[in-house]
Amino acid sequence: MILWLAGCASSSLVLAPEAPDVPFKPKLTAAVDGVPGIVEQPRITPTGARDFGLPPMPGLPISSGQSPVIESQHVYTLAELIDLAQTNNPDTRIAWERARQAALGVGMVKALYLPVLTATAVGGGQRETGSTQIANLPVTKVGNTLSGAVPSVALQWLIFDFGERDALKRAAQDLTLASNIAFNGAHQRIIYAVSRNFFEYSAARRRTAIAEQSRADSVHLLDAASDRFKSGVGTTIETAQARQSVAQAEFSVVQARNAERDSYHQLLAAAGLQPMLVIKVEDVSRRQLSSASQAPVDRILAQAMARRPDIQASYVTARSAQAGIDAARADLFPKIFVQASDTYLNGNLNITSLPTTPALGASGSLSSASPSSTSIPLVGNTSLGRVSSSLNNATILGGVVIPLYDGGVREARVREAQSRADAAEATVLRLEQAAATEIVAADDAVRSSLAAHQAASALVSASATAHDAGLSAYRSGAGTLTAALEAQRALSSARIAQAEAHGTALIAAATLAFATGRLSSSDTVTAR
Repeated sequence: MILWLAGCASSSLVLAPEAPDVPFKPKLTAAVDGVPGIVEQPRITPTGARDFGLPPMPGLPISSGQSPVIESQHVYTLAELIDLAQTNNPDTRIAWERARQAALGVGMVKALYLPVLTATAVGGGQRETGSTQIANLPVTKVGNTLSGAVPSVALQWLIFDFGERDALKRAAQDLTLASNIAFNGAHQRIIYAVSRNFFEYSAARRRTAIAEQSRADSVHLLDAASDRFKSGVGTTIETAQARQSVAQAEFSVVQARNAERDSYHQLLAAAGLQPMLVIKVEDVSRRQLSSASQAPVDRILAQAMARRPDIQASYVTARSAQAGIDAARADLFPKIFVQASDTYLNGNLNITSLPTTPALGASGSLSSASPSSTSIPLVGNTSLGRVSSSLNNATILGGVVIPLYDGGVREARVREAQSRADAAEATVLRLEQAAATEIVAADDAVRSSLAAHQAASALVSASATAHDAGLSAYRSGAGTLTAALEAQRALSSARIAQAEAHGTALIAAATLAFATGRLSSSDTVTAR
């Protein structure tokens, strides 16, 4: 029997894949009452190609999310997209639920100061049936029943615990504060993600426009080459080179549009919107850039360290870990408690029959049934009827629990709490170092991108002049197609460099605001 039971346990291995390289082939049953079907594992033999795909599970609830109302003709600004993200992005809901869980933890710790009141009710019954026969006497049937109930109310109150509950309360309060700070931090991350993807999408749109403009310039060169060829002063080589330039420009337009679509989908994802939505987005590729801040980096660092939500949350978490040490140490000391209980017993005993007992003579032997002898009649069946009883018991106790030996569990908990506190303090130090690196790098990125944009703008102006002069010279016969093509490529490169520097400057400004903890609302983004 034991071997059979052991075999039943190991036989369930057929539910797992047969081998490390054999695909799992589920057998899906139909959904019942909206519950997905049960997955069963049949035993399979690998044949043909190894297909590790899974079929659709019937009844699996797939939530597509609640899509907000989008106005098809409205052009959404960055602030409006941020508002949509803060409402629809699941990260805000996750952070909110974690903050609520931490707040409930404070309430549960506060409940430890209150007495615990419990009520218990136990009821049952017993029935006894059978028969009794003595010697040749008639058979006597016995049928007795017993029923009762025992309700009780108990109260237990921890009076003194050497500050363990106080330490747990401090730890819980710090954790809920850290969760609330992290909630704001989650919103700041969403604001930054939307801002970054918004500026990247704007830069991608600008690159598409530049590619289309370069294609138009290439077409102008092709027209000029065709006109020169028709007039007999051009060559087929020049016409072929012009067509090559147009084809290259067409390819650049296709690449730019693909990158623009990718940036668009990333922006929708950052905003928590469905990827199939079609919205119009404001173009800020020509927004005027502000000058870089002249504040020293060390002053920016000092202000940012006290403002960043991740550093604040890590500091409060470290403080909560210190309170955990106090709670673990307090658990090493005795605890004083008071306990009171009240129990009420109510029962019924119903005896319907007792066994028949023969009368005994003077000698102690059974009486004779002979009429000539002196005898005492037999005692007949006896019924006591219904017997009820009730009992009330009230108890008040006071006691002390003294930990003597637990195999070192409590001491290990103290060391574990100390280790958690040390790790939390190290986390604060690591975040401070990382924040300093991020802030300095973001400040450098802002300054360098602004300088790059200024230089690229001057390059665009000079390249446009050279391009116009080269095209005019080629059309008049004073210049060559090679020079005109080179000027056209230089102008396209300068325009792209200017657009890249502009987008980089906007992203760097958003990154600096996020790194310093100032990216706290949509206003702080659009005010730059």
